[in-house]
Amino acid sequence: MTKFVVLSTQRSGSTWVVDMLNSHPRVLAQSELFMHGGVGHPKWAGERELLYWQTFIADKGGGRLVRPYWLWHYLGRAFAARPGIDAVGFKLMYSQLTRISKPLMPGLWLKRARIIHLMRRNALDVVLSKEAGEARQGVLHARDGQEVEAVRLRLDTDTLVRRLTLHERAIAGARVRFKRVGVPYREVVYEDLVEIEQAGFDELFRFLGVEPQRVTSSLQKVNPTAHEELIENYGEVRDALEGTPFAGQLR
Repeated sequence: MTKFVVLSTQRSGSTWVVDMLNSHPRVLAQSELFMHGGVGHPKWAGERELLYWQTFIADKGGGRLVRPYWLWHYLGRAFAARPGIDAVGFKLMYSQLTRISKPLMPGLWLKRARIIHLMRRNALDVVLSKEAGEARQGVLHARDGQEVEAVRLRLDTDTLVRRLTLHERAIAGARVRFKRVGVPYREVVYEDLVEIEQAGFDELFRFLGVEPQRVTSSLQKVNPTAHEELIENYGEVRDALEGTPFAGQLR
């Protein structure tokens, strides 16, 4: 059985990717098991029997010295074989990796987990998605037929370029780190995956060692495609990005 991790950063399309992977009957893609502040059981993605790591470890006690032991035990449960499943994994954000990187990186290496590194090329879309989620008071995803509040965003142009730059640096840092780990590693760009969808997921399934099948997701797009519909101070944002590497990301 193949073990894997979908590595990404928040608002990069990872929920959709995990949803699509889960539409394969022989793949189990679990949610953000290491979510900061995760309480109880995950509510999105595949099997939800396993507690969030923070809830799990809070009940164990023993301090930092025994954490590697419990982390190894926890990864064993996350990657445990299930009847009828050929590939099992979970979603992992850069920030979650940084917080527990010392014991987690060796654990993933020893488990021989394959890494699907999901990146979003348009950093502005990442910022807009985060801002829209905050404007909707934490509502980040919606299923088909679910009503979604329309929002208009006013971006801080003084900090915008720095935020976009930090996003790109985070991707570069994760790329370097995992290419050096020595486990099977595959990069995929969200925008490319959306464009070629089935062919892109067929490649991911082959990377995971499972026979490709048709993929589906009931997630709906929650933000308008045209930035001018979403950004209240569109002109100011356009001026702020002019002459920067991010100017072409504005639609």
